[in-house]
Amino acid sequence: MDLLRRVAVVAVLLSLPSRGRSGGGGSDLHPVVLVPGYGSNRLYARLTAAYEPAAPRCGAREGKDEWFQLWPIDAAASEPAQAPCLAEKMSLVYDPVADDYRNVAGVVTRVPSFASTRALVGWDPLVRQLEAMGHRDGGSLFAAPYDFRYAVAPRGHPSAVGERYFARLTRLIERASRLNGGRPAVVVAHSFGCALTYQFLRARPLAWRQRFVKHAVLLAAALGGFAEGMDGLASGAGSGLPNLAPPARARLARSQQSALWRLPTPMVFGDRPVVVTKNSTYSANNITEFLDAIGFTEGVQPYVTRVLPMWRALPAPMVPVTSMYGVGVRTPETFVYGEAGFEGTPEVVYGDGDGNMNIVSLMAAEKEWSGVEGQILKVVRLPGVSHVGFFSDLALKKVVAEIQKAVSSIEVHRKEKIFSFLNNFEFTIPVPLGW
Repeated sequence: MDLLRRVAVVAVLLSLPSRGRSGGGGSDLHPVVLVPGYGSNRLYARLTAAYEPAAPRCGAREGKDEWFQLWPIDAAASEPAQAPCLAEKMSLVYDPVADDYRNVAGVVTRVPSFASTRALVGWDPLVRQLEAMGHRDGGSLFAAPYDFRYAVAPRGHPSAVGERYFARLTRLIERASRLNGGRPAVVVAHSFGCALTYQFLRARPLAWRQRFVKHAVLLAAALGGFAEGMDGLASGAGSGLPNLAPPARARLARSQQSALWRLPTPMVFGDRPVVVTKNSTYSANNITEFLDAIGFTEGVQPYVTRVLPMWRALPAPMVPVTSMYGVGVRTPETFVYGEAGFEGTPEVVYGDGDGNMNIVSLMAAEKEWSGVEGQILKVVRLPGVSHVGFFSDLALKKVVAEIQKAVSSIEVHRKEKIFSFLNNFEFTIPVPLGW
């Protein structure tokens, strides 16, 4: 075939449609897998005969062998009389001998509707936009909810629930690719889901990542923890149970494996003062002393052995990443406790961030990954957008635009065909922008 005929074939290949409706393998849109933040998961529970409630009213469902929604809470469960019962059922137990977390005895939990966007709480605005792009739930649009109370652990430490979630997420991404012509998936995560996604990617072999993950879009990825993580363990703030007494809120927060993941990391926060009392100043560099000070001595072992090793460094995930986060929102930076110590209400010193996540943590990924050979990274800062504001009108269009860029592409095999026609020639032809 002569040169002119080869150029003609190139022109035909480039003119082929590069987009279409997704969900059946017949378009150029890549499948999307959504990984929600902490509070956007649903959690169901049932009680068995092994459940021994602290108060008789807390065991009212016992013996009925029925599933009920444990989270998000309904109005009745949040009432002062019922809040302790809910906290008891949501608590975890750390077994230092087994070196793993488990539910309270007699409480069985499950995450409903895994793989479906119906499982998500508060993601409807984004789901509707993705459907308008041609995605369909179960076809090229999937969700990977999880039990937000748990996390994963470093190699050599068991983490039954976290490992099971990573195995399910692996199978889901592979299935999404298989259902869509072998195209790798775009993973879109928010908040705590970003931390899980990052550790998930790092735990998969590089060849697997490059084969099955086209792009990761991380929304509010605070990969260095955040200041509120320390105050949450001290006071129980942010438990979602405002009618629960502060000591009980703190016990609930301290029981959950994921709570230790929220602590600011030494690598990112260093010596910045996060919690200040009359006699001491606590930073990310002396978390163990802080845990002792608040009476959470049993948290020291899992923090030192199961959390610190996972967040000592932030190696690049080696898949293309778009990191989007809000800036310019007053964000708690330091908590100053007065004469009453941790029994009192702290004065809060504010800094920059998205209202929950501190700017130093939101910027951790770009600080560590920028300039890493082979790591593609795009950063999109959203002034005035809060941590929970990504699906509001102010930010949604920008989020959708970045996802659209990630899921839309000319197929790699079409590029390979083009280059296979040209590899024996030394000449230049103009290529359309965006190809």
